[in-house]
Amino acid sequence: MKNLLVLGASYSQVPLIKAAQRLDCHVIAASIPGNYAGLDVADEVVSVDITKPEEVYEAVKDRGIDAVTTCCMDVGMKAQGYLCEMLNLPGPKLFAATAASDKSIEKAAYKAHGVNTAGYEIVHDAAELEAALDNLRFPVILKAVDQMGSRGVFRSDTREQARENFELSMAATSKDFCIVEEFLIGEMFGVEAMVSGGELAYVLPLGNVLHDGNPPFPIGHYVPWKDDGQLARRVVEQTQAVVRALEFDDCAMDMDCMLVGDDVYVIEATARAGATCITDTVSIYYGIDYYEAIVRVALGEDVRPMFDLEGNRGVPSITRLLESSEGGIVEAVLMPEELPDAVVDLSYNVSPGDEVRPMSNGRDRIGQLIIKGDTLDECRKVESGILPLVGVRCK
Repeated sequence: MKNLLVLGASYSQVPLIKAAQRLDCHVIAASIPGNYAGLDVADEVVSVDITKPEEVYEAVKDRGIDAVTTCCMDVGMKAQGYLCEMLNLPGPKLFAATAASDKSIEKAAYKAHGVNTAGYEIVHDAAELEAALDNLRFPVILKAVDQMGSRGVFRSDTREQARENFELSMAATSKDFCIVEEFLIGEMFGVEAMVSGGELAYVLPLGNVLHDGNPPFPIGHYVPWKDDGQLARRVVEQTQAVVRALEFDDCAMDMDCMLVGDDVYVIEATARAGATCITDTVSIYYGIDYYEAIVRVALGEDVRPMFDLEGNRGVPSITRLLESSEGGIVEAVLMPEELPDAVVDLSYNVSPGDEVRPMSNGRDRIGQLIIKGDTLDECRKVESGILPLVGVRCK
């Protein structure tokens, strides 16, 4: 029996823990104490702050760990890289994990390895910000380098907005600097992929369902995205460039990208499976349990045969997070009386008595909706009938 360490124990880790147990792994969950669903599911729990790699290493170094993994969140990424390095385990090593959790290191690696990415500068203070704005084209994005998702990230169309947003980004980061970069205007899309033994097992572009924010951020995805062979090749080329730049191996990878004209730009990438139901999207598309693939690749297995790239045309799907239109205390969760067969999952992660707020980032989700069908149009038709019937009533 293999000992698998899962970093984190939130609801997003529960399917990963269960997949590992189905593969006859003894699962150790590393997490701070709290009301986390994974703590009740894991075979063993280590109480430790997963944002502190050295402390995690000291807590597990004598437990015979055979593999370490996580999914859908960044907070344990640096610990994963540190453990893979120190214990000589398969998976992304320290540079990969550090770069993927620090946008300044990531951008420098992109520049060094020819990855298409937006022009940027690192700024520590108001004077450096002004100098950077002289060199960059508006609109620009101010980014906290050590936050995930849309936290600490603000679009600015004018110098005055950039000055205000610089203060907000600096307030959101633990660093003494942030990034200002040119805002790419085009079509945002995602890419999910997996690296196994130094080779790409698959590359799957994802269309985004965007929430209107500053900047907009994904609250869902759909596949297939675009049926364009040349575009698909450019996506693969950029994915391969990111693998080289960030030294990804034996891991899932999640990328945010932008299509500008015919050019593919990489916004950021992380050495773990994506959030916002992306694991479900991949599972449905390839007809596999993607959580099992995440476990197997962490164990150093060759997972490429799991993805039938020649014979599988892919199953269309739409996945999206549910949100509350108002803030307050949940009085009731709303469910349709009957669900079409196309609905794979309609579930909530809030209950009556919980406090909710209107969505400003992915952490404000109240549930998820997953639909699959023979065509994307069929999925969208089902989605349009379901969405008006779901949500929460607050008091």
